[in-house]
Amino acid sequence: MGKTHRQTFLQGALILVAANALVKIIGALFKVPLTYLIHRDGMGIFNTAYTMYTWMFVIATAGLPIAVSKMVSESVARGNRQEAHKVFHVAFYLLSVIGIAGTAVLFFGAKFFADALGNSRAYLAIMAVSPALLFVALMSAYRGYFQGLQNMIPTAVSEVIEALGKLVIGYLLAYLWLSRGVEYASAGAVLGVSTGAFLGAVGLYIIYQISHEKLLNRVDTAKSSNIKIRSTRQILSELVRIAVPITIGASVFSLTNVIDMAMIMNRLKSIGFSEIEASSLYGSHSGYAVPMFNLPPTIIVALSISIVPAIASALAVNNIKLAKKTTESALRITLLFALPSAIGLSLLAEPILQLVYKDTGATTLLNILGIAVVFVSLVLVTNAILQATGRVMIPVRNMLIGGSVKVITNYILVGIPEININGAPIGTNICYFVIIVLNLAAVRKATNAEYKFIDFILKPIIAVASMGIAVIFTYNKSMLITQSNTISTLGAIAAGALIYGLMLIAIGGIKKDDIEMMPKGEKILKLFNKFGLLK
Repeated sequence: MGKTHRQTFLQGALILVAANALVKIIGALFKVPLTYLIHRDGMGIFNTAYTMYTWMFVIATAGLPIAVSKMVSESVARGNRQEAHKVFHVAFYLLSVIGIAGTAVLFFGAKFFADALGNSRAYLAIMAVSPALLFVALMSAYRGYFQGLQNMIPTAVSEVIEALGKLVIGYLLAYLWLSRGVEYASAGAVLGVSTGAFLGAVGLYIIYQISHEKLLNRVDTAKSSNIKIRSTRQILSELVRIAVPITIGASVFSLTNVIDMAMIMNRLKSIGFSEIEASSLYGSHSGYAVPMFNLPPTIIVALSISIVPAIASALAVNNIKLAKKTTESALRITLLFALPSAIGLSLLAEPILQLVYKDTGATTLLNILGIAVVFVSLVLVTNAILQATGRVMIPVRNMLIGGSVKVITNYILVGIPEININGAPIGTNICYFVIIVLNLAAVRKATNAEYKFIDFILKPIIAVASMGIAVIFTYNKSMLITQSNTISTLGAIAAGALIYGLMLIAIGGIKKDDIEMMPKGEKILKLFNKFGLLK
């Protein structure tokens, strides 16, 4: 069971990684041209609305998909598929009500929220994004159910559909409405988010209907086993018990980001910047540096989604050893992916921004923010591990502590004229560093996971240091020869990835267990052994 279980876990994660990579490419095709169209001021308006939506979205749906996934996986592990199906139905109706309420609050409160955030021109964009709350709530029920069955394909498909809808409709509306002003263009762009969410929900509904008969057959088979099924009230109570702490933790941190955004805008204005100038500076941070910074952690989200049902189902049958091993592998894989991403973004901040946006105004922001990729990625996975083990209040406490540190740090630093907007990424680094230190201590206590110095620190640092040298040398040498930023940047990224991979193999940074967990892992392992690539 252990090997099959672990292969299922990583295979699901890899499916979501591939989908997220495609989603990020589609997202870049949307956001990068959008920056050329509406510029920093428009991106400030767009991200003001999107940040407000994200907070409401977190309040509405953050905990329930995880709760559904955990409860479904536990029921299936105990052979109780009828209860797993019932969990989905209860969650679907609950999320529908929450989604409708959230949409109404955001739509009718748009003007109030825009004024409170210090960007009064964003109210149209906030109204435009409000319907997305309902559609995302509906998607959350389907995604939680399929993830609990350890089937990540429906989630992956819906994410791609959602991204494509946002790209096509959002950019088209932004282009058509630009003549009416940047406020309308930004609202058109964010309306694409609502359209994409609607299309993603429709896609999941179709997938569910296609697989409905097969799922019901399994439920009918489960009925004949006479296993006791919890009542609707009991299921609802359990969903709320699991979801509320997760939602509180996520919403506290999301609210911190909203407060942080409003505070940044107001602090910038307090040191002499106009609303338009403050919006442009905030747009430089949120519309240029943050999207680049968000690329690696977004892919890591796939691992965190997969790990909840994997660990929960192992613990449901008291397989403590498997839960520990899965935890250690997830943390090691996260670190091996996040560390080179962080150093690469930081070292190549200026050439990457020039390549993507033809605008290097956010270079210092990305230099600083890139490092936080490591902390954020580990926080995402450790939060999921703690939630899977039932310690749902620990991430709440740690996120609250980190969020408070972020607000205080940003308030002080952004208010210093010489630092201004650069205080925001510094606050992000300090915030997530505090959270991950607290989380890692809690994960060790919950799972008995071991963080071996050589495997978790020494080997990754040796590999990433070699990569950093290769990146700098390749970029500078290529610029002297080609005088092309595009060729030099892509060449430096390729050289860095190659050197990092070779160094990991040379020093034994890749484990046999990690390869075995992959789809076709045995064949890959044979290939590695054939060429003597594993120590």
